[in-house]
Order: sequence, then structure tokens, then C-alpha cells
Amino acid sequence: MAWISFPGLKPTYFVKEALFSIASAIGKPLHLDQATINKTRPSCARVKVQVDLLSNFPKHVEMEIINEHTKESRLEHVKIQYDMLPKYCMNCKVQGHAKEECRGLHPELKQENTTENYAEDIDKKTGENTNNDTRKKRVTHNN
Repeated sequence: MAWISFPGLKPTYFVKEALFSIASAIGKPLHLDQATINKTRPSCARVKVQVDLLSNFPKHVEMEIINEHTKESRLEHVKIQYDMLPKYCMNCKVQGHAKEECRGLHPELKQENTTENYAEDIDKKTGENTNNDTRKKRVTHNN
């Protein structure tokens, strides 16, 4: 999932149907942010979209505008910005890091005892922690 913005889009298109139609060129539109709904940020509209991280992300969408009275159409280019696009590793097929940051591909990036390494200590079949690290916590219980 990612937030996409349409900077410079005319506020006349700040309606859910129009924005979802434009956003569907990128992925499955989920919802609008509150500023877009309230029209309190006229500089751009934002839509949360379910995206395929393996696909290409266009920088523009071509929108056909049809005049209801004359039935004439014209094309408008809508600029797209991707906000908070999740990283995806093409090497290990995991969301959260890019191929350049992949510890499987670049073992020199591995660090010991970091919370980032925790997922590597989990057995993929059993779900159990394979690291022998034991954490101690004192618990006081009053009867």
C-alpha cells in the first residue's frame, strides 16, 4: 500500500469518484486522506492505493475529460507523486528493504544482535526463534 498524490490537480476533481478513477491507473484505490475529503489542501489530492510493488510506477496519468454538453473530449496529464512507497527486494522477495540493502545478497551488511535481524532468527516452517538469545525479565506477583 502506498499514498499517491496528484499535485496541481484542479480542485474540481477532488471528488471520490474522479480521484479513484485516476488512481486506478496505479492500483486499487482504498481511500482519500482527510485533507482531500475536506478540500483543505487545494495544492494536491492524496489517495491510498494498493499497489503491485513489482510493477512500474508512472509519473503521469492521461485523463480524458468529456464535456457533457458538447460531448467533445480533451486530454489532461495528471502528475503523480508516490509518498511512502514501501521498499521491495527483488532478490529475497520481501517487503521492507531494497535489493541494494539485502543481507542475503550482501552478507557484509549483517550486524549482530539488532532488532532488524530478528526476522532472520525465525524458522520459516515452525515460526520458532532459532537464536539462543534468552531475555530475562523480573516479574513481581502479589498473592
